[in-house]
Amino acid sequence: MRFVFLVVIGISIFLCSGIFDQKAYAYLDPGTGSFIFQIIIAAVVGGIFAIKLFWSKILLFFKNLFLKSWGNE
Repeated sequence: MRFVFLVVIGISIFLCSGIFDQKAYAYLDPGTGSFIFQIIIAAVVGGIFAIKLFWSKILLFFKNLFLKSWGNE
């Protein structure tokens, strides 16, 4: 019980720390935008590949789902 309380307090402090405005003397070089763009493209291509890889299982899941729901009526 004490552990759960400490975790809740820790998460609350972490979430509330973003509320207070602090100056960040940071620099984002031009490569950062390119890196973020590459991550987005990789996530989209990876998602498309995963759907392609499991397409037959996805179709089978929905087919079984709808056939069971129609059979009960």
